[in-house]
Amino acid sequence: MDDTEVLAETWTVLKEYIKEKQHAADHWVGNLIETGVDEESIIDLAAVDKYLANAAEHNGIETDDEDEDDVDEYE
Repeated sequence: MDDTEVLAETWTVLKEYIKEKQHAADHWVGNLIETGVDEESIIDLAAVDKYLANAAEHNGIETDDEDEDDVDEYE
């Protein structure tokens, strides 16, 4: 199991016990970025659920989902 998988599993377990999931995700992803977790790992985490996807965007990380939305806007 690599580091990103450990982080994803940790979030999946802990979020069940957190009331303010989005606020917690925003803060946690911000801390991960500050401690040096690379952008590719954050993008991988963003695929776990909507909270981490929103948190990645909130912290300035563009995810693949944004690219798909941009394409839809021009069609």
